[in-house]
Amino acid sequence: MAKVWLVTDADSALGRSIVAAAAASGAVVVAAARQPESVYDLVAAFPQQVEALGFAPERADHVVAGIVGYHQGLDVLVNTTGDRTIEDAVLPYFAAQRTGAIVRPDAAAEPWETADAIVAAHTEAGSRPKGLQPLGSRTSQESGRATPIAGRCERHGSTATRRSA
Repeated sequence: MAKVWLVTDADSALGRSIVAAAAASGAVVVAAARQPESVYDLVAAFPQQVEALGFAPERADHVVAGIVGYHQGLDVLVNTTGDRTIEDAVLPYFAAQRTGAIVRPDAAAEPWETADAIVAAHTEAGSRPKGLQPLGSRTSQESGRATPIAGRCERHGSTATRRSA
């Protein structure tokens, strides 16, 4: 079964690169953008893998619940916006599944290099490309929820914590 990815700000250069690379690897990708029509070309290029979704951070809980309900799960969140609202919305699902990954890419890096590294890290067991560094798990208490995060919830890469592997 294909992994289900949610990529925020999918209409940015970085977001588009990640959507295309993940879809090319066989993942099902929900490309979330404020203007969903801006990613219709990606939907056309990968009709079996990419779905366009209108997204506003204030509706993150509803968006994530809809994705999880429709796809019966969510495996990877790539948060290119840096807004933690969407991360807080996926944490309870990842905890319940006992697996999931939250990735915050380095926006200053080259989009295709970053996209390729992220896709490689989440499609090959145990691989972690240079430049992606785990940030550790976070408990739901930080987001105002009482359930701790369990399992293999991971958070990868950001400029502030980046170092050579």
